[in-house]
Amino acid sequence: MKRIVLSLAATVAAIALAPAASASICIGVSVNGGAINQVACDTAVAGTANYNTSAGGYFYNVSATGSPLLSMPQLLTQSVNIQNQGGSNATIDLYITQTGLTSMSGSGLLSTFTSNTIAGTTAQMRSYYSATNADFSNGVSAGQTLLATGPTFNGPGTAQFANLFNVTGPWSETVRYTLAFTGGNGSNFNGTANLTAVPEPATWGLMLLGFGAMGGMLRTRRQTPRVRFA
Repeated sequence: MKRIVLSLAATVAAIALAPAASASICIGVSVNGGAINQVACDTAVAGTANYNTSAGGYFYNVSATGSPLLSMPQLLTQSVNIQNQGGSNATIDLYITQTGLTSMSGSGLLSTFTSNTIAGTTAQMRSYYSATNADFSNGVSAGQTLLATGPTFNGPGTAQFANLFNVTGPWSETVRYTLAFTGGNGSNFNGTANLTAVPEPATWGLMLLGFGAMGGMLRTRRQTPRVRFA
């Protein structure tokens, strides 16, 4: 019993103490199918990229966080908030790529897409990975493998997809937002995408076994011998 608990603790510690990767996050924007322009990279703080500006009649507030601030290969678009502030109706593709990942802590990626608020806009999110460490500079079709395509959001909602694959580093992962603004001034979208590792089946089994063992130990009570007198 104790060996199981110690093994579980060692596994959790190994995950927590895994060395950080020299990964990099970059953000790109394409309007109406045009060229993808790189607008931000994590040059100041490794593991986070931010794009906050007004351009072409639209306001952008985009932030993304990944390795080494988060456990590899997690990539979280903490805030994707884009609003039409008097520009023409347009379709905006937003790309967030994390390159330079050097290992996979699970058996694939779990893609979670969320639409928080949306008005005068339709939104679709996709996730990709590249075994050749490709970024979005040549479009996601160059060296990228599509993992998941979310539904077309017209309102709040969440979609989640688990994808299993084998990859060795360096590799990359990309989230793509396709936002069609049709409602004119004031049209907006706010949402997130989160890519996390899918745990290995053996890891899940060990964790469940360990938790069960600890629960059993907590329920165990020492029996105090009782002396019965005649």
